[in-house]
Amino acid sequence: MYFVPECFFDTVLLKKLLLTNKRIVHRKGCNNVVNDLDTDRLKDSFAVAIIDKDKRELNYLKQCSILYNHNKVVLLKHVNRNQFVIQLNPPLEKWVIEILDENELAIEDFGYVRAYKKLKKQIKDDIDNEGDERLNKLVNAIIKTDCESIKVIRSFLHYLKNNNYRTDINELING
Repeated sequence: MYFVPECFFDTVLLKKLLLTNKRIVHRKGCNNVVNDLDTDRLKDSFAVAIIDKDKRELNYLKQCSILYNHNKVVLLKHVNRNQFVIQLNPPLEKWVIEILDENELAIEDFGYVRAYKKLKKQIKDDIDNEGDERLNKLVNAIIKTDCESIKVIRSFLHYLKNNNYRTDINELING
């Protein structure tokens, strides 16, 4: 089993929700994540990717069926493989601001700007390791909100980690 997060935000979120560093294969960018799922190394493996919604749809996602689309989270499954994709929707910078706003927190309190383009650069492009202090504080705060999005993501991750090849889609979705 492998977890393939797209950016350091996703990597930190995944590690904190699963409380593990094992079998996590960080890839930068949605294309790199789905390309990795198509490699000989992973295409026959049970894998869970975490990406955010991009402006253009990835070809890989056209080979997936949507199992869940609610609470700013989309869960997809490849039609022929034991591979799942958890997609944050809307795109990460908007997703973060919406989660914080819903929980009466401000992105500025974590040292980031509210402007989407600048925020995207700050939380995706400018971070070069998962130990980034501001990023960890932001992810911790989002997890502490225990909002529906976090509950859903946590539930999906734990279920898939514990059941992988024995996954029952109804159990996964209805948890």
